[in-house]
Amino acid sequence: MKLGSSPDRLLRLAHLRPQLAGHLDRVEYDTLTGWAADLAHPGRRVVVECCHNDRVLAATVANEPREDLKAAAIGDGACGFTCVLPDSCAEIPNLRVKVRIQGTLTSLPHHDASDVPIAMTEFLWFVSADITNNCNLRCPFCLVDYNAVTRTQLMSEETYRNLLRLVPCVPDGSFYLSCLHEPTLHPRLNAFLELIPDNARRKIFFTTNLARPLKAADFDAWAQSGLHHINVSLDTLEANRFAELRKFGRFDVFKKNLDLLTEVFRRTTGAPRLRYITMAFKSNFDELPEIVRYSREHWLASENEIRYTFNVAHITDDFRRREYLHKDEWGLLTERLHQTGYPVLITYPPEDGYEETIEPAQNYYEFQGPTGDPSRLQFLKPLGLRARPDGTLLVVGAEDAFRININALDNPARFFRSLLKQCQPRDAAPTSPPL
Repeated sequence: MKLGSSPDRLLRLAHLRPQLAGHLDRVEYDTLTGWAADLAHPGRRVVVECCHNDRVLAATVANEPREDLKAAAIGDGACGFTCVLPDSCAEIPNLRVKVRIQGTLTSLPHHDASDVPIAMTEFLWFVSADITNNCNLRCPFCLVDYNAVTRTQLMSEETYRNLLRLVPCVPDGSFYLSCLHEPTLHPRLNAFLELIPDNARRKIFFTTNLARPLKAADFDAWAQSGLHHINVSLDTLEANRFAELRKFGRFDVFKKNLDLLTEVFRRTTGAPRLRYITMAFKSNFDELPEIVRYSREHWLASENEIRYTFNVAHITDDFRRREYLHKDEWGLLTERLHQTGYPVLITYPPEDGYEETIEPAQNYYEFQGPTGDPSRLQFLKPLGLRARPDGTLLVVGAEDAFRININALDNPARFFRSLLKQCQPRDAAPTSPPL
């Protein structure tokens, strides 16, 4: 007991002693949300600090009203907080943050941990970078209407290098080196692979139809690329059916390519994983389990995905009638695929209105959105980007509302991180990026 203290004073001090409590509920990019309160004094607002290695990065008052806290009788309910880290935190390697109440050393728990990793560099959902605008095939189910393509556009090295500045901003396997179009049409594809920094290669993948003749040197370059994975389009093992589904394609060329690719990958340590994308139709319905089995046992499949066809306007009514699966057939297909014993990812058509709803062609390169002030626009997060061969960037879900060229940005990551701050959350968290 200090000199001059009295029992009455000690009682008063005990009454004033705070009972601090709180929790870090959610971490999303640069934003941390939770609650913190002095339970002994519900009207008192506490300050929370976000710290890295005992250095305060940001602070805010926990004074946001929350109905869940009020219902739980935590203070008066007005003790929620939202703390946004400054952009400079993106430059801190291996950033881990503790959230504590100012004036204390006690961290607010988050899933039973006292500190949390913050991936501020990975703030984009995905980047779909098409290095060309064309394809060597004209498949009757393609979501792109190539009738509008009169010449092949190729991405320049300067544009490509600028797009690579966005690679650190996506999670592993979320930078598409191609998405809508065939990347092997670009004569510098393999040279472009070599330009990817070593520490960024796991971020990238591409999709190919393997329908044009390729050489062992191509597959050597792919095998040594360090990419996250490579998607191979595989819809049938029958030559005649291949010619129908892959218009202008020849199964003998495809199979020769795939046999050689897997031979090269089999002998290359650390080669990218091979994923197989198969569209489900009435004509290939019965062979889909065999496609899964054969690709697993002969063509190094690490994963098989069976997809529905986008119901886009330029697909003919005749093809829809002949080839589209009905709802009951998807259930039967699921059962048959499970009988293979191999895990299969099945992308089902939307539950409501799929057969009746006709979408426009996914010709994103045709959109001519404004180039004005993006602060006047509303975007949804997570933020995904599409890149045309000329470097024009479109925001997913707002392709017709906004565009900007990567070559005009001094710091692309900083620009899109600032754009993220005005994004609204999506109604439901997306399970996978749209094509």
